[in-house]
This record gives sequence, C-alpha cells and structure tokens, in this order.
Amino acid sequence: MKLIGWLMLGLFLATLAWGAWWLADHTRLRHDAFVAHRGAVPVAETEAIVSHPGGFTSQAVHLSTATGLRVDARLLRPTVQDAPLPVLVLLGGHRTGRNAVDLVGHPGPFVMVALDYPYHGDIEIRSIGSFFRGLREVQQALLDTPPAVSVALDWLATQPWADTDRAELVGVSFGAPFVAVAGALDERFRRVWIIHGGAGNRGWIEHNLEDRVPQDWLRPAAAWLAHLLAHGSSFDTESWVARIAPRELIVVGARDDERLPEHKVEKLYAAARQPKELIWTEGGHIDPRRPELVRKLLELVRDRIRADHGAR
Repeated sequence: MKLIGWLMLGLFLATLAWGAWWLADHTRLRHDAFVAHRGAVPVAETEAIVSHPGGFTSQAVHLSTATGLRVDARLLRPTVQDAPLPVLVLLGGHRTGRNAVDLVGHPGPFVMVALDYPYHGDIEIRSIGSFFRGLREVQQALLDTPPAVSVALDWLATQPWADTDRAELVGVSFGAPFVAVAGALDERFRRVWIIHGGAGNRGWIEHNLEDRVPQDWLRPAAAWLAHLLAHGSSFDTESWVARIAPRELIVVGARDDERLPEHKVEKLYAAARQPKELIWTEGGHIDPRRPELVRKLLELVRDRIRADHGAR
C-alpha cells in the first residue's frame, strides 16, 4: 500500500506540475512571434485575373515566406488604372478573402486586399486526435495573422499599381484584435480602422457564447478556456491600440449591435491615444450574410480617404 500511495502521490504531483506548466505556457505573452514569423519579402503565386461587370478585376494571391508562413488573399482593383492607387488591407471573418468579390464588390479608386486567416487545416473534427491537431493549427494561425498582414503589405510594396505610402488597415469584428496588433507593429499603415470591435476580448467571447452555452454558471468558464487556448493575453486589444499613435485610429461602432455592447466600443476608444475618432452608425453587427451592410461600412472608409486626399 505504501508503494501504491507513493505512486499516486507522484502521479498527482506530476499532473499538477504539468498543469502549472501548461497554464503558464498559454498565458505568457507571445509578442516575439508576431515579428519572428514574418520572414523576408514573400514569394507570390497569382491566379488568373477575373474581370467583373462594373469595371473591376479580382485575383487570388498566395504568398509564402521562408519561415513557413502562407497567406491567401483576394485582390480587387479597377480595370482601368492610370496611376498607383491607395491600398486598403481588409481583415474580417473566416474566408473573407475568397468571398471578397461578393462582400466588397467594386473597390472604388483603391487597391483592396482581403485576407484569409492563415489556417490551412481540416475544418471537420473526426476524432480526439484530429481535435488536438486542429487546435494546434488554429493556435498557430492566430499567432500568424498579424505577420500575415505585414507580409501582404510587403508584397504590395513591390507592385507598380499599389501606392503603399497611402496604405490603410481595416479590421472588422473578429479581425479587430489582429488588426490592433498589426497596426501597432507595422508603421507603414498610415491609419487603422476597427469596425464593430471592442475592448475585453474574453468578455466579448462570453457574450457571444450565450446561444451555444446557455448556462450562466458555465459560460464564464467556457469563455476563459477559449480565451486561454487562443493565447488571448497576447491579443489584448486595448493595449495594442494604445501603441498605434501617432498614426490615426478610427473606431466604428453600431448603435444596435447585438454582439457587442456599446460600452465595449467606448472602452476600446478610451484606451487609444490621439489622434483618434469614434464614429457611430445605425443598425446591427456586420454580417457576411448582409453584403450590403459590409459595402456601406467600407464606403464610409473610402469616403473618408477620398476627402483626406482631396483636402491636400
């Protein structure tokens, strides 16, 4: 019995030590990964240019770096272009890039690049093993997203039709934390837009789990675990937006947002330093199933850029 007791104690201590290590590993800041995985100027593989009614083209672009980072994007620009155009880099929901033509439509007098998140794993979970493999790939994709934004701008800087001195970064909803990181680290973006994003990523997760986790007592724990697994401490949006200055940050909130309370938007805005601006729009949260709302919000961005350039 003594031997069994010592074995049980040893197993308990080992489990406790592993748990402490796992917790420490998932709470440590991984800011170095945002820079280290960016790599040099990427190698680009471009698909055929597709012409669309209304006078614009789209093109799928696949970028890769020596660090193993792979970025998929959809490029939209006018069919006729007399000079390099301002650049808008857009990060929204899952598969934004491949759906950009339907969501964005005509980009206006701009070069618009809509990024997909750099997740290349299997969407379906078939076993416990595939869950853990998929989890590791999702975690890596999250850490790779801010450098993916910079890699896209690296490639755009080599294109004669893109004016990257007038590059702006737009993050929509789920893209907000990643755009805050990328916008803070990459000073080539002259302005950063956060549309329908807010402060408190863990609270945002909890709020959006109401339908999937109806138990009030369980939801905070589920949100804590999801935030932990996503390396949420490294994507603290309030901390990152404070580092964007002296470049401008514009926060756009929706008065009737069903996914993001107003006070979360206001808290994010308060965390930023000048120059900054808070714009409120009517309606609910942006949704890819309502492309007309996506286009309306992007038109707000484009109108501001046109006005700024016209004032010069």
